[in-house]
Amino acid sequence: MAKWSFRVGFTSREGLVLHQLAFDSRPLVYRASVTEMVVPYGDPTTSHFWKNAFDCGEYGLGKLANSLELGCDCLGLIHYFDFPMVEDEGSVTVMKNAVCMHEEDYGILWKHFDFRTGMHQVRRSRRLVISFFANRG
Repeated sequence: MAKWSFRVGFTSREGLVLHQLAFDSRPLVYRASVTEMVVPYGDPTTSHFWKNAFDCGEYGLGKLANSLELGCDCLGLIHYFDFPMVEDEGSVTVMKNAVCMHEEDYGILWKHFDFRTGMHQVRRSRRLVISFFANRG
């Protein structure tokens, strides 16, 4: 059976960071974070030119993260990750439930009916969800 492997990390500046994603021991991605995405607004007006898509450069996306709650932010069989957060003055606090990871049903992947035998086969599609939420108060 195919096997995924990866490490989950978190920084005050970037928020969720995935490390060493591999499929069947074949490396795919060394490091990935949301802050590496580029989302140009393209609006040069005075009320929008200064906005950043994820506020990472100005505030630190990780500092804007919310603690997640069971049944509200994540459903099902969940693993929560607590992460240390470095404050501006250098102290460290722990953010409880900063990231959640769960597998969810994603509908039918495929279905087959063999008219000769009358047998049905169905396979469900599953996806792994790793999430955190950030907002500016």
